[in-house]
Amino acid sequence: MKKTLFALAAVGAFAGAAQAQSSVTVYGVADAGIATVSNTTAAGGTTTGVQSGGLASPRLGVKGLEDIGGGSGVGFVLEAELTTANGGANGISGSNTKTTGAAATTAANQFFNRASYVSYNDKAAGEFRFGLMNTSSYDYQIAFDPLAAANVGGYLNGAKTTTAVNVNNVITQSTLSNRTQNAVAYVSPTFAGFQLRANAGTNQGANQGDALVAGSPSSGRVFDAGLKYDWQKLSVAVANQTLAQQATVSTGATNYSVSSGAALAQMSMAAATYDFGIAKVYGIYSKTANKIPNISSTMSYLTKMVGVTAPVSSNITVGASYTTTVNGNANGTTAGSANTGVTALMAKYALSKRSSLYALSAMSSNGAAGANVVSDTKFTGATAPLGQTGATANTYGNQTAIMLGINHVF
Repeated sequence: MKKTLFALAAVGAFAGAAQAQSSVTVYGVADAGIATVSNTTAAGGTTTGVQSGGLASPRLGVKGLEDIGGGSGVGFVLEAELTTANGGANGISGSNTKTTGAAATTAANQFFNRASYVSYNDKAAGEFRFGLMNTSSYDYQIAFDPLAAANVGGYLNGAKTTTAVNVNNVITQSTLSNRTQNAVAYVSPTFAGFQLRANAGTNQGANQGDALVAGSPSSGRVFDAGLKYDWQKLSVAVANQTLAQQATVSTGATNYSVSSGAALAQMSMAAATYDFGIAKVYGIYSKTANKIPNISSTMSYLTKMVGVTAPVSSNITVGASYTTTVNGNANGTTAGSANTGVTALMAKYALSKRSSLYALSAMSSNGAAGANVVSDTKFTGATAPLGQTGATANTYGNQTAIMLGINHVF
């Protein structure tokens, strides 16, 4: 009897230990504040009001990991985008608060529109993910941005430009696919400071491949690979991404044929940071080229960013960045190009480890092309740059954005 009780106790203790090795975490970000953005109408109007996600996009997520022994585990991540300002969930059809156009429907009917994947990881072999997830290019663009992809002045805004290309279906910005779905990805273990990432799936976008296409395995495909190296206070990364067309189309009056699965665009980037202690410096260099047959190779988008963050005190951090993009084919001719520039400033006061007050400002210098100062897919009524009434054709007005807000991470 005593042996039986001992055995049962041992089994119970083992089961309890095994259960303790599994974990599920609920996490998220709440972020909102008062913002004003100039020149959001052709007549020079201003949009002012409470907006969501100035410093970081609001989200709600659940993640879990089960230790299955031998240095291996099975995990999952489910993450949805929210709008703190009005309680909307950007992934649910009918509650989307994004601006009009293709971007407005990108995430409709996807509740977990930021991440939704299951993974198997092994300390020696690395991690394998299946589902919807970030590309390495996107993660690097966040990690090497001094504003960490803030929706006011962040790199992802300044690298997105408006151009009058006069040819439909071409890529008109330096950033391609932020996330892939129906995807498989690999993240290697870190070895001697190096970590490799690879991702293949369909683009999470309204126009280039939301779903798998029967009989066309390459339709809308994204292939993304990145390599990151960390050594003491230095961090560098390189990435390359290709995007394929979803379906056979003809592009505008010029009638260029683009076959399903054909290369649509390619982006290559390099980034680096170095922490001097008193300040941390950042840099990103990115080039996106259209790969449509018969489209001139000059129709490319070259973006460069330099930035810095510095601790003023134990509670206060300030930062600044300048992003410039050379827009190929800005006026619909293969010889045309135009430059844009975005200057961004940030100040953050930490109330605690999880809560901060912040001030953000961004100013654009536009012309034959226009760079975003805020996320036109996250801010209500804050449009991408517009041509101003009475201005020369294909001339975009400068914009200024200011936001004061509160950010809480849980």
